[in-house]
Amino acid sequence: MAGALAGIRVLDLSDSIAGQFCTRMLADYGAEVLLVEPPGGGVIRRARPVVEGKSFAFLHLNTGKGSVVLDAAPAGRARLLALAAEADAIVIGPEADRVALEAAAPGAVICTVSPFGTDGPWRDWTGCEMVFQAVAGLMHASGDGRREPLYGCGDRASYGAGASAYIAVLAGLFARGRWGMGQAASVDIAAAAACMANPFVTQFLYNGMVEPRATRKQPLGLLRCRDGWVGFWLHVHLYAPVMAALGLGDAAEDPRFKAAKARLENWDAFVALLQERVAEQAADDVLATLQSARVVAARCYSLTQLRDTCAHLEVRGFWESVDGQTILGPQFRMGATPREVQGGAPALGSATGFSGARRAVPALAPPPAGTGPLSGLRVVEFTTAWAGPMAGRILAWLGAEVIHVESASRTDSWRMVGQVFNPTRFPGDGAGERPWDRCALFNSQNANKLSLSLELKQPDAKAAMLRILAQTDVVLCNFTAGTLDRMGFGHAALKAIRPDIIVAEMPAFGSSGPLSHATAIGPSMEMAAGMAGMIGYPGGRPTVTGPTYPDPIGALHGAGAVLTALLHRQHTGQGQHIEVPQVEGAMHYIGEHILAALATGENPMPRGNRVDWAVPHDAFPAQGEDQWIAIAATTDAAWQALCGAMGRADLARFATLDQRRVHEDEIAAAVAGWAATQDKHAAAALLQSLGVAAAAVHDGGDGARSPYLAARGWFTELVHGDIGPTVQEGLPMALSRTPGSNRFAAPCLGAHTHAILREIAGLDDAAIAALDAAGATGAVPK
Repeated sequence: MAGALAGIRVLDLSDSIAGQFCTRMLADYGAEVLLVEPPGGGVIRRARPVVEGKSFAFLHLNTGKGSVVLDAAPAGRARLLALAAEADAIVIGPEADRVALEAAAPGAVICTVSPFGTDGPWRDWTGCEMVFQAVAGLMHASGDGRREPLYGCGDRASYGAGASAYIAVLAGLFARGRWGMGQAASVDIAAAAACMANPFVTQFLYNGMVEPRATRKQPLGLLRCRDGWVGFWLHVHLYAPVMAALGLGDAAEDPRFKAAKARLENWDAFVALLQERVAEQAADDVLATLQSARVVAARCYSLTQLRDTCAHLEVRGFWESVDGQTILGPQFRMGATPREVQGGAPALGSATGFSGARRAVPALAPPPAGTGPLSGLRVVEFTTAWAGPMAGRILAWLGAEVIHVESASRTDSWRMVGQVFNPTRFPGDGAGERPWDRCALFNSQNANKLSLSLELKQPDAKAAMLRILAQTDVVLCNFTAGTLDRMGFGHAALKAIRPDIIVAEMPAFGSSGPLSHATAIGPSMEMAAGMAGMIGYPGGRPTVTGPTYPDPIGALHGAGAVLTALLHRQHTGQGQHIEVPQVEGAMHYIGEHILAALATGENPMPRGNRVDWAVPHDAFPAQGEDQWIAIAATTDAAWQALCGAMGRADLARFATLDQRRVHEDEIAAAVAGWAATQDKHAAAALLQSLGVAAAAVHDGGDGARSPYLAARGWFTELVHGDIGPTVQEGLPMALSRTPGSNRFAAPCLGAHTHAILREIAGLDDAAIAALDAAGATGAVPK
């Protein structure tokens, strides 16, 4: 069976994690990808983790590709341009000769992936994962508020940029299929990291508030069982059921815990009560107890436990083998065109050129300037919170008409109906009469969308919804497995009324396996994916990244999966069902570390911000209350430059990484003493000018004032129906001829219900009035 992207030829000149993850995804779903490498191989062939000379990063990122070796001599350059002329898409780094490639391949989509862009104030900055997370604002929200903030693990910002580049490339190819033209695309890793951070910047733009790290509270707990950790998130309405399930009914009336606000104020004592109850129990038993009470909960797996202990992944057939090497399962599962890996990571010089057939390109007139690649397509989304709405937001940004479906009895959870009021999430003038329309969380992820409010359990409302779906190209859903089928809107039902429809469901654990019906949110998915076990302070408990990091990963994969299916439909006329299991997709962002752990049996242990490959590599207090600067000496030269900036020539004697690792505590104390006297922004600018990877650890206010984001056109002024003038953040996928854009603000609940029922469902005024009278179209939450 041919993959969804069969017939598409791709050159990868990026030599970066971000670029190679983009092309790994292209190869996974059928494209023919050639990795262009210099003699001796590229940087990623030697990227960490390396075990017995084998780079697991290279193995993870380059499965299914070919390798072409070209040098910089005239003959090598001529061969490169000849290959470019045969390519449909080319992924490059900032050093590539883009002008020559565009001249050789005017019909190709050429995507540049770079740390901070090829222009703008930070174009020459040195990046690493900690720097990207620092300027994104996510580091500020991670870790114990009484200690240094934590950057996380691995190179997840680069993977997010790779998934963003995948979206940009596919959007460009889809536009080419409609209008017959190539174009430039670009993705910055820093911008991708920014879009993956919680909307702290939007919140600051709403009210000028920054929530102090030490006061930030959320109902997230970790319980140490006899054989591992279990994490849980306790929604307000589940307090009594979970106390009963754990046999703590007598303690449920404790005034410290009974009310939600009091419980948060006494959270450590509450978790200690639960900890005492479960300490001698098996983790799987505790997980089952919590899930029986419908609590969001998950095992916090180590990397080796993912394969050795997690029966769910085994049942789903997640682990695969190619050329004797274990690989991770797909990021998403295409019903009609499943992933078919064509081989393991390539030997150097394994190919000489493209060998497969090439998809034909139409010769058509280009669209009007500013037309999005998905203009004219309709998407209906049954989504809530972040992952699903962000996937829809990406499609809307690219020009699709997106209808966000809710009801007065079941609003999007990010409208914060019935939850403890948090002023940081609302405009400075307060919650107003319609607080559900004014929440920064909801509004951050629902720009460019229409709002349809329908009580779908009412027969007439459901019939109207089916009339809309019969004229819809894509359906998105991020509820638990089977929800769409129970609603009557599953793929089988919709295919009967719209044969080429694409239905993408985003259940956290997939639609099969023992955990398929478990509810989940970002922290529980981060634990289940093995990430949280890699993060934390030395000797401490596992730690999650910000409030809900895996959600934007699921969003990027959801949007990418839809574009994959759209390209296949454009070529064949065939729609399909897609499953986007968010936990499995997130595992790819630490895939090289998983594969190394499986090969060695050794799990990486939390070390705060310290790493083996750079000293120093940490966040240090700067001038001001709770102000921090992230500093990483990633090379010997950077270390010497840092010593010079600090005026500490005496420390330059630690000239090698091995020496610095021996004296890491001494070095940390010296850097901390210097940083404490510095403004974090000025110090970061100084160090970056000297080639040292450094960044101020941004909070929401820093992000709102970021010269980098401003130069990227990140902020768009819009008018919201209840708030008035507001600012919408952007997305990292830039396209030169069919750009994405923010066109209008997030909708008030039900703002477009009547128009959609009239213009799309085709109902007359009497039918709409009957729905109103039946309470099916309410715009005020019940």
